[in-house]
Amino acid sequence: MAKIGRNDPCPCGSGKKYKRCCLAKVEQSQRQALAAAALEPDPNHLGFCDDCYDELAAASNGVLDLVDAGLLDEAEQAAHELLERFPDVHDGYARLGLVYEVRGENRQAVEYYRKVIAFARDHPGLYETARVGRYGIPDLSIFGVGRPSVISAIRN
Repeated sequence: MAKIGRNDPCPCGSGKKYKRCCLAKVEQSQRQALAAAALEPDPNHLGFCDDCYDELAAASNGVLDLVDAGLLDEAEQAAHELLERFPDVHDGYARLGLVYEVRGENRQAVEYYRKVIAFARDHPGLYETARVGRYGIPDLSIFGVGRPSVISAIRN
């Protein structure tokens, strides 16, 4: 199909030049389509550029390092900061759950793991490899969280 020039007759049949008739409507429609496409998240991407994803991974792994070092108060603070900086991913909830689990505060750990599960249910395209267990709960091993005793508490 040939491109319509600005000074060509409008294809709508009005007899006017394209620029004086339908060009503005077509351009507006194209702008709206581009704006709508920009708002749609890519289900295979967390909404981050590579640098932001690397920053998320470093912050999330930093919490794990603090837990491994036994610095649970610092790990809790870092997990809260992770959640504040990246509220649209599960990492902050998972790391907070881990901190409370290591402390032996299983009720709080369960609450955060439930938030991980809710996040996975709300964003199924991000977790295509997630397995669902007998109770309809996603397998938390894909998130790297949860001991069996805590997982059983989530089911209740």
